[in-house]
Amino acid sequence: MIKRICLFTVGLFIMSLGVAFSIISMLGTTPISSISYSLTLITNINIGITTFIFNVALIFIQIIILRSRFRKKRLLQFINCVMFGYFTDLALYIVSFVPFDNSILCSVLFLIISIFLIAFGIFVYMPANIAPLPGEGCVEAVAIVTNWRFSTIKIAFDATMVIISLILCGLFYTNIFGAVNVGTVISAFMVGFTLRQISNAYSKITGNQINMVNR
Repeated sequence: MIKRICLFTVGLFIMSLGVAFSIISMLGTTPISSISYSLTLITNINIGITTFIFNVALIFIQIIILRSRFRKKRLLQFINCVMFGYFTDLALYIVSFVPFDNSILCSVLFLIISIFLIAFGIFVYMPANIAPLPGEGCVEAVAIVTNWRFSTIKIAFDATMVIISLILCGLFYTNIFGAVNVGTVISAFMVGFTLRQISNAYSKITGNQINMVNR
């Protein structure tokens, strides 16, 4: 259990670093935080707080999707909401010390780092089987109900987050691309793809298959 908790915490923090790199890149935040960042731009509320609020909403969506199959263990996601909100603020502070020269090359590099960190963070913390982040929890809930592949649903979920963020910024913010930009769209498709490659590489190296859906 101690090992699982450590993996979970480390994976969560790795993901928050990925989110921070995406924000600093100026190419648009990652889909997983695009709605939270949109709410921050619209309301001027700290992103840690908007991240918490949005993730709580995702937990209730899981209850609707899973119904009788919603396990009480998933309520631990409320703790994740607090941790991920705090880690996001902390990661933004840490990444702010990384040199960034506003060049296209640097922005693209930060985007690539962001995509890899988020995918790797998911790969680390999901198999710990403690409680997923609400975003991955929603993807997992759909996977349980439909028996579709987690990484495939992840791509569709991220794309949906992007569309909602564009609508929010278009309606309530002066710039429709405030939180969403070309980097967000790329991340929407590449995080799930990268997660799949990491899982496949791990399976080939170790001979063990990581199950990304906790049943």
